[in-house]
Amino acid sequence: MKEKFKNPAITAPLLVIGIIIAMQMSKFALKNLDSGTNIFVAVGVIQLVAMGLPCIIYYLMKNRRLSDPIYGISTRGPQILFVIFAALFFVCGTLLVKFFYILGGAESAALVNFYGEITQTSTEARNIEILLSLVIIPAVCEELFFRGIIFSEYRRFGTANAVIISAVCFAMLHFSLTNFFVYLFSGLVFGFVTAMTRSILPSVALHLLSNYLSIYASDAFLRITVIKNGAYFIGFVLVMLTALCFILLMSRVETVCLNYSDRPPVESIPPKSSEHWAEVVFSPTFIILIIVFLTVSLFI
Repeated sequence: MKEKFKNPAITAPLLVIGIIIAMQMSKFALKNLDSGTNIFVAVGVIQLVAMGLPCIIYYLMKNRRLSDPIYGISTRGPQILFVIFAALFFVCGTLLVKFFYILGGAESAALVNFYGEITQTSTEARNIEILLSLVIIPAVCEELFFRGIIFSEYRRFGTANAVIISAVCFAMLHFSLTNFFVYLFSGLVFGFVTAMTRSILPSVALHLLSNYLSIYASDAFLRITVIKNGAYFIGFVLVMLTALCFILLMSRVETVCLNYSDRPPVESIPPKSSEHWAEVVFSPTFIILIIVFLTVSLFI
């Protein structure tokens, strides 16, 4: 039993379930705040508590040790260019995903933050409050959680498993079946960048960009552009831009990997993901996590 508790495939989904419960409770608390309370300050504080406290408890229960924590950063040229190209690919790719939502007549996510619909009712927001509560704090908290803890824990089962599972958990924690693939795409890019740079700092930067664009670059602009210029033309442009950015991104992957070959990592190299995918996907706690996500998304 003790050995099972040390297994991240068992413990990490339990942490995500704990965060889901904490966030749902916090959303209920926010809806019942006193009218004189600054909603943006409350959102910022609650995010720190709802995501921070379970992570601290988890960290202590794991005897202050995670599998392979990734917090450093390299300022070498290859990584900087890689992150720049990743940002371009992320923006173009996100627009392309949302384009298909528009094409299908569905609504794509306008606010990345979980508390967006609550804060939209406030008419007294200042830019600094919006930036802190809906852009900066969620980007830092979510990346410390998903790429700092979840990704690091699953990395012992292979890098691909770590990227995919952390992205799936990221999408789940936004409680939207409709926009699941928008968040999944973002999570996959964040995880891939973390794996390539061996740091969560670039993913924090991309997450900040994502949140900022979600708030200040309304999806209405893309929708109007499609109507004025035609779906086929805009779709063609987005596909070409996304493909070009992907090629540029992949052109840096080889350079970054060659750079690492000159200075091998101190930690052990993760195993092949294909050897452990069943252990990860069919973990009983991960299946419970999926059930909890579906229940919350459909009925709460």
